[in-house]
Order: sequence, then C-alpha cells, then structure tokens
Amino acid sequence: MKLASDSMAREGVISTGIEKLDRLLEGGIPKGFTTLILGSPGSATEILVKQISCIGNILYFTTEESKDEVTNTMKRFSWKIPDIDFVDISSLYYENILKGEQKRVSAYEQRSKMKLKELIEISSSTVPTTEKGQEDYLAILSNKVKKVPDGKIIIVNSLDFFLSQYPQEEVLKTIYAAKVANLQSRGALFTVMTKGVHGDLFERKMEGLADCVLELDVIQKGSAFERFLSVKKMRNYAKKIGIARYAIDDSGFVLEMIERIM
Repeated sequence: MKLASDSMAREGVISTGIEKLDRLLEGGIPKGFTTLILGSPGSATEILVKQISCIGNILYFTTEESKDEVTNTMKRFSWKIPDIDFVDISSLYYENILKGEQKRVSAYEQRSKMKLKELIEISSSTVPTTEKGQEDYLAILSNKVKKVPDGKIIIVNSLDFFLSQYPQEEVLKTIYAAKVANLQSRGALFTVMTKGVHGDLFERKMEGLADCVLELDVIQKGSAFERFLSVKKMRNYAKKIGIARYAIDDSGFVLEMIERIM
C-alpha cells in the first residue's frame, strides 16, 4: 500500500492515503466534505476504511469490531499504524450486553431458589424497580464529533449499528449535525453503510446529505467475481465522477483500471 507522505495532498484537499483513489478523485476529498461509503455485502468496505485511517489524524468510531480487532487487521496487512483516537463503541456495547445477561441469570438463579409462596408474597408486596437505560451510543457519537479539532478526519464504521438501535430519522439528524461540525472544522467525515439493507428511501436521504458518495459493488461473472468502486457523487466537482475496478491483495485495497464518466 502506497500512502501519501502528507494527509494533505494539496491545499483544500485531503488525501485518502491511497494513490490511485486520489487519482480517481483528482487529488482527494475536498476539506469539509462528508463522504458516504456505500458497499454491498462482500465488497470489503471494512478494508477500504481501515486503509484510509492509516493516514493519521483520525477519530475512529468502532461499532462492529473492537479497537484491537481493527489494529490487528492493520498489522495483518503490514500497514503503518498511526496514532488513532478510537471511540470503541463495539466493546462498550458488548460489555453492556454481558452485564445485562449476567443480571438476568442472577435473577433467574435467585427466583429458582425460592418457593412459590415466597414469590407470590414478594410480587404482591413490592413496587417494581425501574431499570436504568443502556448507554446512548448516538449521543456519544454526537458529543465526540462536536469537540473535534480543526482538520481532524472522522470515520464512523458503521452506520448499520446505529440504524439497528435507533429510528432512521434520529440517525439522519445526528449525521447531519456531524456534517455541520465537520464543515466548520474543515476536516473529512467518512460514514460507512451497507447497501440495500436499510431501504431505498433512507439510502437516497443519506446520498442527498453526503457531499461525496463512493459505492462499492461485487458482480459475479461466471465463476469469478469482479469488484467496482464508483464515485457516484461529488458535490460541485462533476469531473471527479468515475469508476474503477479494484481487488484485495496482501497489501490491501488496490485500484486497477480507472474510467472517467463524462
């Protein structure tokens, strides 16, 4: 994997750290842009986003993998791992699940030791307790993004987690607020989402919110599979719209043939 020597490829543009992807984007991502990486299952969006994070100056939200799992993947590809500011929502979420399960098991064990008469007496004489709500992961995302310093690159991998926990409109509002914060800080915001899972209308809304949309697809041709990355949208930069075939090898995400769509 060839990385740019500086995260700023040129004034006003932030490099992705992947030379051919920067070439497809004619330099990189304009500062302040929000980029949606929309990938079909099996398209390796998780590899692409980890490779982009190797440019450094990153605030990385993990949801489906822990911090250790992310860094272990980077080591497997022999990438140079920068100083990344991780917000490990994945570990926090699974820790809360285990705590909740332990409480359930403890309550079951306690009830199983009681006689039926005792259970009836307890249920009729006590006021039901109110359990504290779980962590508000969307609030964690919002608060962290609001405090991001100028020029910081934010990666949210992925929106699928938040969409499984919250109504779509709440997620959309939070990402819009993150977009505004990123615009003010002149950094780059990357959000990842699985294509074809959350409904066509929500996908259109996310594409409308994003300044740049990168779409990854896997197409089966006979017994082989071909992968394509398309720059589906680039606000105010129509010349940057293009498509490229890509592969995943020992060095990571590799773009091959690039076509410009005019």
